Amino acid sequence: MAKEAFIPTGCWPAVLRDELAAAYAGEKTVDAFISRVGTVWPRPFIETGTGKGKFRAWRKSDLDRAIDPESATGGGDPVPL
Repeated sequence: MAKEAFIPTGCWPAVLRDELAAAYAGEKTVDAFISRVGTVWPRPFIETGTGKGKFRAWRKSDLDRAIDPESATGGGDPVPL
C-alpha cells in the first residue's frame, strides 16, 4: 500500500508543485495562482509535458523573492543592536 506524502506543519519543501506553490503564495485556488504566473508570480523553473501530463515546479526561493524582494535578497535596514 502506498504511503501518502506528508509535510509537517510550518515546513515547506524547496521545490513546490502547482498546489503547494499556490498555497505558499496565498492564492485561494491553483487556477488563480496560474493565471498570475508571469505577472505577479514567477514562471516555473521546470515545465514539461502537456494536458494532464503537464509538470510544473517552482523554487520556494523564487516565490520568496516575489513575495518580499527586500528580505529575500538580504536588502533592507539592519536590525539595531
